[in-house]
Amino acid sequence: MTSEKRQSDDAGEGAKPKRPKTDSEHLPPAQSSPAPTNSTTTIEESPLATRGKERGAGGARGDRGRGGGRGGKGPSIDRRGKAGRGGRGGRSSGGGEASDNRSWGGRSSAPRDGKMREWGKSDNVGAVEEGSGEKKERFPKKKVAVLVGYNGGGYSGSQINPEVKTIEGDIFEAFIKAGAVSEDNSTNPQKVGLQRAARTDAGVHAAVNVLSLKLILEPPSLAAGTTIEEHINNFLPPNIRLWSILRVQGSFNPRVLCDQRRYEYTFPTHILLGPKPGSPMDLALRRARKPPSATPNSGAGENSTASPAPPVSGGLSEEEFSTLAEAALADSDNFWAAQPPEATFTDDLQQKRQWRISPAQLQLAKSFVKAYEGSHNYYNFTVGKDFRDRSCQRVMKSLEASDPFIIDETEYMKVTFVGQSFMLHQIRKMIGLAILAIRTQTPPSLIPETFGPSRIHVPKAPGLGLLLLEPQYVEYNKRVDESNAKLVELNKAGRIKDQDLLEQTRDHITTADVDEKVVAFKMEQVYQNMWEVEKSQAVFSKWLNYLDVYVGPDFEYLNSKGVIPQTAVFKKGENPEKIRVPMGAEAQQISDDEDILGGADDVEG
Repeated sequence: MTSEKRQSDDAGEGAKPKRPKTDSEHLPPAQSSPAPTNSTTTIEESPLATRGKERGAGGARGDRGRGGGRGGKGPSIDRRGKAGRGGRGGRSSGGGEASDNRSWGGRSSAPRDGKMREWGKSDNVGAVEEGSGEKKERFPKKKVAVLVGYNGGGYSGSQINPEVKTIEGDIFEAFIKAGAVSEDNSTNPQKVGLQRAARTDAGVHAAVNVLSLKLILEPPSLAAGTTIEEHINNFLPPNIRLWSILRVQGSFNPRVLCDQRRYEYTFPTHILLGPKPGSPMDLALRRARKPPSATPNSGAGENSTASPAPPVSGGLSEEEFSTLAEAALADSDNFWAAQPPEATFTDDLQQKRQWRISPAQLQLAKSFVKAYEGSHNYYNFTVGKDFRDRSCQRVMKSLEASDPFIIDETEYMKVTFVGQSFMLHQIRKMIGLAILAIRTQTPPSLIPETFGPSRIHVPKAPGLGLLLLEPQYVEYNKRVDESNAKLVELNKAGRIKDQDLLEQTRDHITTADVDEKVVAFKMEQVYQNMWEVEKSQAVFSKWLNYLDVYVGPDFEYLNSKGVIPQTAVFKKGENPEKIRVPMGAEAQQISDDEDILGGADDVEG
């Protein structure tokens, strides 16, 4: 390498080339200056090389006010004549007012009047809000599971919806007021990843539901000695309570990881009484119970088009069911025989509330709900689904009907559901069909028929009686146990500190620590409200009255054989949620009350 070449390379690596000052450096900024010369370079230069040298030694485009140019190796240039990268930035000859703040390998000599981006991990603490000049401290967020309970009366379901009042809307507002959600994230719940285990209908309650999102667990407004749960509850109405905030794994999804959900439906037992004599439902049942008349020329069953009766399910033999059905029918007939024919709806209601379910009727109820258990196609118990839709295949792990209990002189009973997941209106429709079948002595063999391709009209029971008891996370809790055990081993081996162990340990999704509070809340805010509403508004009795005065073939599947006749099947294109024939004036008046018929559409979960 020649001495001239070595001298040029050394200058490009950061050494400041020695050169005499030119006249251009003494000129005013507004005047133009000749191109600078480099006295240390003796090689012959092309026009491209000259331009590259100007970039490296004197700063590029000085007349446009740009600051320190790319630092280069001086006359050691590439084939395009551009200076090498890595040297000290050159000086601009175009004045300092419009200088560029960028620095490529060297420092810019221009004043820093802008904010350069700082690379690396940010802790989001002490950030400055642009434009305000005011320092706004940011607090770390943690992914958590939030266990809540609520009375759904007066709400349009649980899932947040800006257009209407919802449970999640009130909860999210409380998070903002408590400082658990920052102002920057307050405009959209998706910014903090809000999810839920189950969505509930309008008017439906929850003893425990699970939400997940990222929260600030130590907001500045949190008083000393106060838990974050207590702090947030101060901003919630009494009908919504926050039970626990639990640290969860980053992949936690409350809906996907939920193993099963427990629901409970409560209703007064008097709705299991048969329809009032003379009502359209009573007349239809009498026609269905009447044996077909035989003609002299007909053979035994030769011209019959009726389907053979399927075997009775629900744990009852055909003989056992017939005995219980006859006893239940006699009990219902005896009640109505004691009522005067001119009795009004209110008069009948007062007498119904004094009625008590018979052992035969209770046994029918318990056996009927058992027929729902198993993995089946529940497309008849939701809306907008086709028989071939695989999402309608759901697993009901258990259904249990309780013994009756008396509240304010009215007898009630409960049905508990345990299933993996539930579709839109599924539980309310399952209860609706069960009540209609039990009060009409229809055998449990009807249930398997509803899982077939015949589309029928199944009315949904009122939302007032439905309560989400809790989502359950058995497998997730096992996974948390395994992860926590590994952390303990690492801590004992000295591989992680005690503080890291505490920070990385995750909680079980459980209400074990707050069970007493949950039980008290159910009694005060759910059951008590449920009983008071039924007592004052007679929601269940009005719903049944609407069904009893209905005129049409929709409910002809309520028969002693437990089969679905073709007259009750909806054809392709017909909507089973809409009435096919006009109803009586009385039924039309009641059906206009949306609350009586079950409230707005939403998903149960």
